[in-house]
Amino acid sequence: MTRPAAAPHILPVFRPQRGAALVIAMILLLIMSLLAAASLRETHMQERMSSNSHDRDLAFQSAEAGLKMGERQAENWVKSGAANADLASCQNPSLKGLYRNVDAQCPIPLWEGPAPGELGAFWHDASADPGGDGIRFTDKGLSLAPFYIVELISENAPCQINSPDLNTTCKRFRVTASSRSAEGRARVTLQSIYATE
Repeated sequence: MTRPAAAPHILPVFRPQRGAALVIAMILLLIMSLLAAASLRETHMQERMSSNSHDRDLAFQSAEAGLKMGERQAENWVKSGAANADLASCQNPSLKGLYRNVDAQCPIPLWEGPAPGELGAFWHDASADPGGDGIRFTDKGLSLAPFYIVELISENAPCQINSPDLNTTCKRFRVTASSRSAEGRARVTLQSIYATE
């Protein structure tokens, strides 16, 4: 019996490489880098938005406290039986922040004048007000102390707007409070109308 002749061993033929795998890998790496950079940018934007929202909330809470302090100042002024002469005007700023309604006499509303803390401002700094209900404005991370303006806008206004009683009248005040965050990224100004007998 004869064996068939063994087939000769054939060596594989290598074709020259053209680098397609390297180009594809580089394109994929570039795409992944762009996605990572976009993600980092979005994260940074979210952090800034969160910080701004936090600062605005702190400034809002501080301005709200200033509004309450101004309303208490108006009530104390009425209870003490103070006269109209105790109220300042736009020509004569007051350290207490109490004013007559002088819209017709002043070129601009008092709260649109110089910013709180600036020279010639009509704002009262509430940081030294007595009886601040335990509110502290010097803690790190909190907003700065609020400023407020209290204006007497009517001496004979009905105490209840919905059901006016002509026999009972109240003094009506416009209270404007302003505060800003410690970093200065947010400023909030609030205004209320406050009536007291």
